[in-house]
Amino acid sequence: MRRFISAPVILAIFFGGIAVHSASAWDSIGHMLIARIAWEQLSPEARAGVKEAAAKFNEQKAEERGTEDAPYDFVTAACWMDDIRGMKDRYDFGPWHYVNLPFNQDGLPVPADEEGPNVIWGVRRTLDILTGKVESPEISREQALFMLTHTVGDIHQPLHTTNRGNDYGGNAVSVRNMALSSEEKMFNKRKTGNLHGFWDAAYRRGFRDGTVSVLYDMPVHDVAKPVTGHLAAMELILREADALRKKYPDLDAPDVDDPSAWAHESHVIGYDLGYGGLTDVSATGRVVILDERYTNAAREAAEKRLVLAGNRLAALLNRVYEKPAVNTLQATPPISRP
Repeated sequence: MRRFISAPVILAIFFGGIAVHSASAWDSIGHMLIARIAWEQLSPEARAGVKEAAAKFNEQKAEERGTEDAPYDFVTAACWMDDIRGMKDRYDFGPWHYVNLPFNQDGLPVPADEEGPNVIWGVRRTLDILTGKVESPEISREQALFMLTHTVGDIHQPLHTTNRGNDYGGNAVSVRNMALSSEEKMFNKRKTGNLHGFWDAAYRRGFRDGTVSVLYDMPVHDVAKPVTGHLAAMELILREADALRKKYPDLDAPDVDDPSAWAHESHVIGYDLGYGGLTDVSATGRVVILDERYTNAAREAAEKRLVLAGNRLAALLNRVYEKPAVNTLQATPPISRP
């Protein structure tokens, strides 16, 4: 019987050297695009609910944000789980961003809730807290809302559900012909890009003169003021979110209550295209050169995943803020700590 990597092993991998998914799933623009796409579809009740939650969340996090940074709103708070990645003494959410599904298309076992944390578990857990199905002494309902917003996005990134040959979701696969985005230049310690990072921003990658380029970029900002930086990109977010919704108006949101199905969708894309679409690969598989065909196919796949994530997030939140709030997902038990 096939089993998933246990939580202790995942944590050991995460904190011991290269993380299985050391980069954020989508980059900050990607997460904000998903939130904006969702916002456009929220009911008046849901909009009022998330606005109230954002106000309380800013009060709760005032100390860690500092007085000079801007307050979060629904769209910018989608980045909070990545903004706090340097606060390891306070937060331990690394494994919530991904799940290790076996490297095949068929027979994918769903990880049992007690084998969390992972991104499937995280979506269920944060929804349980948000709807009051379970209580957490560490996570408020307001924090759960924005963790849900983030993890729903993460689960739609194909290389956050796919891991080949212990390459850490493509983090250990260098891309020789990839130009780095401004965020990658700020946070990537290596001068070359990697396959996981390519997919983090695949929705805005292009191909020109043999190089994988960035079609549009994040405004330069002070890394000590992440929310101010997110807000600086808002004009871009509004434009691109609107363009994506118009480009893919017929993407429905089936399985709205099944995050394991979302992870399996992402995994198949990661298997078939993320790894299966590679052509120019070194003998070890740890160095690749991407071509125009791959770049364009990945961009289209990633665009659709962003839109689906936004549609599904909106459907979830509209149901949460109905009267009474509804959560049909099975409650998740807390993580067992030694």
